[in-house]
Amino acid sequence: MKPEDMNKADFFTSIFLFLLGLIVFIISIRMPTFRELGANPYSAPGIVPMILGVIIVIMGAILFTRSVISKGYKISLSFQGLKLFFKNNSIKRLFIALFLSVFYVILLGKINYFLLTTLYIFLFVWSFELKTKKTLFFALLEAVLIAACISYVFRYLFLVTLP
Repeated sequence: MKPEDMNKADFFTSIFLFLLGLIVFIISIRMPTFRELGANPYSAPGIVPMILGVIIVIMGAILFTRSVISKGYKISLSFQGLKLFFKNNSIKRLFIALFLSVFYVILLGKINYFLLTTLYIFLFVWSFELKTKKTLFFALLEAVLIAACISYVFRYLFLVTLP
């Protein structure tokens, strides 16, 4: 990627990161604090996401400033440019990952957690690897093991009820 294209990519990425961090921050503030149960305020589930949201906002602002200084905001759109953009393999992979992740979130709580997580990981790994029988087997094995580990850790170590 050419440096001037990188500045344009940084410009859009910075806006996305800033908004993402802001949304994470706002949602984490709205999470329960368990003060009514007499819990330590630092044990609230929204503390870590709130800190991460603030960090993402700061990093997004720094990237935005850097991209504006490098004139990344000067964008010229054309049909041919958009066509090339959507033919790029990296963009196709981004949309596949986004599609799988959105449907995972939508189905979370409606389907058994272990089954949904296994399916999500399997489809994610399989969609980015060569589609051979060996890859299918290892993708399924990896998905089952990871989903089992996540389920075990959250249920028995963190004592969190999974959807």
